[in-house]
Amino acid sequence: MPATLTPEEVRALMSAVQEGRVPQDTPEQKGEVVNYDLTSQDRIIRGQMPTLDAINEQVASMLGIGLAGRTRLALRVTSTPATLLKFADLTPLLAPPASVCVLGLGAAHGFALAVLEPGLAEALLAAALGDRRARPADALPEGRREFTAVEQLVLRRLLGILTEAMSVSWSQVIPFHPEVLRFELDPRMATIAPPSDVGIVSAFELKGGIEGRLQLVIPYAAVEPAKTRLASPRRLSQRADERFAEALALEVEQVAVEICGIFGRTNIPLAKFLELQEGDVLMLDSSEVGSLPVLVEGREKLRGAPSVAAGSLALVVERALSPTGLSTRT
Repeated sequence: MPATLTPEEVRALMSAVQEGRVPQDTPEQKGEVVNYDLTSQDRIIRGQMPTLDAINEQVASMLGIGLAGRTRLALRVTSTPATLLKFADLTPLLAPPASVCVLGLGAAHGFALAVLEPGLAEALLAAALGDRRARPADALPEGRREFTAVEQLVLRRLLGILTEAMSVSWSQVIPFHPEVLRFELDPRMATIAPPSDVGIVSAFELKGGIEGRLQLVIPYAAVEPAKTRLASPRRLSQRADERFAEALALEVEQVAVEICGIFGRTNIPLAKFLELQEGDVLMLDSSEVGSLPVLVEGREKLRGAPSVAAGSLALVVERALSPTGLSTRT
């Protein structure tokens, strides 16, 4: 068979290509090229810091319980995965009519921001002061209004629940000592870090008697020393583990177990077994003064001696076999 085509075959092939009877290979389309800045400070932490998510869940739980107690409303607070934003991109979040509170994180830890979406601060104030009437969205002020001294005092108490929850939840990772410092009307006065720095934004959703979102902004630089612990698997409270172990041990102690004392064994032929009659005597391999095995759930755990107690046949436990330290009771 010739390795090349004949002139007649070449002309036939070219004619078929021109007439469209032979499919032509189309060049593979390549994806769009996107420029990436290797010097960018943007970091993705969603799902990469499980301990941070656990901290936020604990903060949400304590915040929900505290606000429900202060407002006497059925409230539930849930957390969402944290995200990272440059402080230059936080301007829309801080813009009126949202309410912005500057928090101190304690010595050498800097500051944080608590941002209440429009209407949430007013709803919390109304509930805390005894007014639980629903307010429509169109009734909210267009700009950020200045709170009175009494209202600021009440909001400080309510946000004190958040700072206390942060202090407890972060205690085993970073010793934050948050406190409410001031409320700011001008977003420029709420600047707590350079615009190029990155902040961790954690959102807490309020549902139930009050609907709204509270967002907590912590500079990434404040938690960067503990980023290894934040990226480790969840393990926050050893005391919680101890309480769980105690509760589990209590439940295990209530489990009913079968205890069986073996007074003796013997082997006989099947034919003799079939001939057994009432009154026949079987000789066992144990002595009336010897130590007998005690089975717990089918496993030999104790040794005991035969006895009579309150007119019933009994076993007096003499010593434990396994595990060591098992209490011996009659």
